[in-house]
Amino acid sequence: MHLTVLAGLLVAGCGPFGYLKKVARESSKAVADAEAAGAEENAPYEYWGAVTYLEQAKILMGYSEYERSFDYGERAKQLADEAKDKAERRRRGEMVETVDTAEQGEGAADASADADAEVGEGEASGSVEAGVSLGGE
Repeated sequence: MHLTVLAGLLVAGCGPFGYLKKVARESSKAVADAEAAGAEENAPYEYWGAVTYLEQAKILMGYSEYERSFDYGERAKQLADEAKDKAERRRRGEMVETVDTAEQGEGAADASADADAEVGEGEASGSVEAGVSLGGE
């Protein structure tokens, strides 16, 4: 009787057993692999997203929120895999990104060129003047 119940739990993958497989093992390994590939530097958005989702999965497991923990663990694994892939492509030189291409869309480059053309001689392009007051000063 006890053996059939235990076998049913293992097959279903529910509760702590599913957590151990999906979150503790697979997601943690994926995040560690991404870190080893240099994702913290080369794919920070994906890497830190994966780390955050993994931490949240562990917290939810502590509250016996198994289904939500699995979901967060799966998302952590997906982001970690993306981070690892992106970091490896950047290290191989297949993916080069500059500040201009990261911040601007298709039409933004044209708008930037127009703004630079409007700047008169002797003015610094891109300079900003602003007054900020803190605490009623």
